[in-house]
This record gives sequence, C-alpha cells and structure tokens, in this order.
Amino acid sequence: MTTAEAGAEPTASAAAPPSSPPLRANRDFRLLWIGQALSDFGSSMTFVVLPLVLLAGGYSTSVAGTVGTVILVTAMVARMPAGYLADRYNHRALMLAADLARFAVFAVVAVWTFAGRLPLAVAVAAVVVAQLGAELFKPSQSAVVRLVVPREQLPTAVSLNQARGYAAEIAAPAAAGLLVAVSLGLPLAVDAATFAASAVCVYLLSPTARASRATPLTAAPPTADEAEERFLRRLTAGLRYVAGNRFLRTLAVLSTGLNLLFQALVYALILGLGQGEGGSGAVGAAMSAAAVTGLVGSLVAPFLQRRLRIQVLVAAGPAVAGVLLAVAWWSGSGVAFAASFAAICLLTPVIGAALGVVLVTLVPREIFGRTTAAIGFVTEILQPLGPLAAGLLLATLPMSGVAALFACCFAVLAVLALLLPNAPKPPAPDSPTP
Repeated sequence: MTTAEAGAEPTASAAAPPSSPPLRANRDFRLLWIGQALSDFGSSMTFVVLPLVLLAGGYSTSVAGTVGTVILVTAMVARMPAGYLADRYNHRALMLAADLARFAVFAVVAVWTFAGRLPLAVAVAAVVVAQLGAELFKPSQSAVVRLVVPREQLPTAVSLNQARGYAAEIAAPAAAGLLVAVSLGLPLAVDAATFAASAVCVYLLSPTARASRATPLTAAPPTADEAEERFLRRLTAGLRYVAGNRFLRTLAVLSTGLNLLFQALVYALILGLGQGEGGSGAVGAAMSAAAVTGLVGSLVAPFLQRRLRIQVLVAAGPAVAGVLLAVAWWSGSGVAFAASFAAICLLTPVIGAALGVVLVTLVPREIFGRTTAAIGFVTEILQPLGPLAAGLLLATLPMSGVAALFACCFAVLAVLALLLPNAPKPPAPDSPTP
C-alpha cells in the first residue's frame, strides 16, 4: 500500500480551497464532538461519584481507591491491542460497540446502586469495561476525524476535542454534587444515558465516515508459528514506527519525563497544600483553576501552533512551570506552587494538539491506530510512579525543597525540548509507505 492510499484523505483535504466550510458546518465532526462531549461529562461525574458509592456501601478508603488503580492498569494493558483493532476493523463499528458496552454496564451499576449496596466486584468490572471501551473508542475516533476534517482544519479540530474534555472536568464535579444530593445512583444513570447518546451520534455518521477503516494486510494462510510472529509484528508496528522516526522517538522520550513530573506535581500539590489549614479548599481551588486554564489552552492552541515552532511549544510549559516553582522555593508560597500546576495545564493541551496534528498528517493510515496507541503507552508508562515520588519527596523534604527540585527538573526538560529535531514533512502522495 502506498502513502497516497494510506493518507489519501488528508492529502486531498490539503488541496481543498481556502473556502472549506467551517467545522461547525461539518456534520460528521459535529456529531462526534457532541457525542463525546456528553460522554466525557458523564464519565467525569462517574470518576467523582463511584468512590463515594463504595464508601457509602461500607468499604474502606483504601478499597475505594483501588478503582483508580484498576483504571490505570486497564488502560496500559488495553492500549496496544486497541490500536491494533482500530487498524484492522471498521471504525464506526468499534465505536458503537464501545459505547453500547459502556451504556449497558453503567445502566446495571446505576440500577444496582438505586437498589442497595453496590458490590465491589461489579464496580471493578464496570471500570474495566469502561476503560476498555475508552481505549477502543479513542484511536477509531481519531481515524474518523482524520478522514472527515480537511487538513488545514485539523489543528482546530484537535484543539476542540481537547477543550471538550477540560470543559467536562470543570462542569462535572459540580453537577455530580447536585445529583448525589438527590440520589447516589443518579449520576451513574446520567453517565449511562450519555453513552447511549454518543452511540446515537456515531450511528448517524455519514456513509463516508461509516466506511472508515484501515485496509487489513492480506497474505497466504501462514503456519501457526508464522501467524504468531506476524501477529506480534503487526501488534508492535506502531512501536517500531515511533522507534524508527527520530522526531517521534525523541518527543516520546521527552513526553514520558514530562508526564511523570506532571503526575508528581499533581500529588505534591494535593498532599502538600492539603496538610495545611483550609487545605481542602486550597486544593479544590487549585484544581478548578487548572481545569479552566486547560480549557483556555485548548482554545488558543490553533493560534499558537500557527505562530510558534513545535520546539518552543513543548518547551514553554516546563519553562514557565520551572520559573513559578523557583518562586515557590524562594518565597515558600503555596500560591506560586499552585500557579505552576495551572501553567502546565495551560500549555499541556497546546503540546497535545501539536503532537496530534503531526500524527494525523505524518503517520500512514494503515498503522495510525497502533502508532497513536504506542505514543500513549510509551509516554504514560512512568506515570504510576508520580504519586509515589511525590509522597516520598514530601516525607523527606519541606514543600519549598520539593518546589526547588521540581523547578530544576522542569528547567532541564525545557532545555531538552528546544533541542528537539524538526518535525518531518508529510509524505508526498507518490512516496512509499515506511
């Protein structure tokens, strides 16, 4: 298969006239965006409410906290196989299956919660199914967006997709609090309804989007050993593509360190500020401010991408956070510490949008799902160490010392980001697929 076949849609879109209809007039993108905005809102409420449901059922805080661990582990295990499936099967069918499975499982959880005590096994099964569905949905949705959105509008499309997630994080906790006051099961029922709404939006996609799929690789029937080897090679095709591309390889390593520091900073903020008087209020205010800045960052991402090199975009977040953390170290100010987290949240979606555009314009279509899954897997593999690192640091250092250490680490990442190689240009229509 040639790159012309693999990426025909973006290449054709690039030749579209400047008067391409705006995204708000793009029916397929609008359906996907609305469906996922509702789904993100419901999932954000469940993230807040499900531990409360378990606590209300008499489970300990440690048991209730296992839900978060299950989500993280499921995501890491499912990401690569989900990317493989997204490259092999019809994207619309995969998205429908993911939405309907999540609708069914959370409808059961909601009914069970209304009826009485929710068993831990049911809660764990629900979050496993939900995370499997999320990992299956994401690469398929990205592939459809790549197909239905003209190339010149991709930065705006990626940024709007990120913005809906931040908007959900802002609105969902307050909505969850209001609904929990009525009944613990009500937010879970709303979450189930949002998955049903998302499934309807996916079902209504145009015939062009419905036919979206990567062309499966075909060959003569292999032996058992050859089949196993081929499967492993196909499963890891995204990893090998990233490893063989200098820009993606370097950016993935840099992003791995940035994600680790981000997670450590989040938990240092929660544990450090939460220990003081009025700590819970301070932590809540910091998280709300960070969600707002993340939404703003998503909205301004297209503007910044058109004016700044990707090296500057990637370096800006760690640089600003490092400066604010240095202020926190010098002054001992918790406000400056919280501001560093808000700065990272402001610029992280800008980095994510820039990377998303590079992926949809550079990666061949037949390995797009596996490549995006590989990027996510590699960049998030050290994230579970972040909370542990924050706890250990706060146990041995004062808050100002932790701020100083984080400031140095972010400064190093900012310098390394400026040394990133240039992003390769999208392949020509007649060039061979890597």
